[in-house]
Amino acid sequence: MKINSTPNYINQVYGNQQVNNPVTQDLRQDLKAQKNADETQTDSLNLSNKTKDLQKISKAMETESTDRAKYVADIKQKVETNQYDINAELVAEKMGNFILNEVI
Repeated sequence: MKINSTPNYINQVYGNQQVNNPVTQDLRQDLKAQKNADETQTDSLNLSNKTKDLQKISKAMETESTDRAKYVADIKQKVETNQYDINAELVAEKMGNFILNEVI
C-alpha cells in the first residue's frame, strides 16, 4: 500500500502543537542564540613559555653571527690539516653530564 499524502488534519494538529509548545520555542531560541554565539567566537592560541623560548632560539639560529662563522672555519681548517685534537676525557665528561641531566 502506498501513501501519497498525509491527511491535512494531521498536519494541522502537529503543526499547531509545535508552534504553541513553549519547550520547542525555547529550544529554538537557545539553538539560535548558540549559533549566534558560535559565529562571534574567534580562535585563539596560547603558547607555553617553553615554546616561546624555543621560537626565540629558532629565530636566533636563522641568523648566523660572524664569530660563529669564523669559529667553524677555524675548526674546518684544523680538521683538514689534521691539527684538530679531540680531548676524549672532556667529551666523555660532557656526555655524562648531559645524560645525568636528562635522567634527573
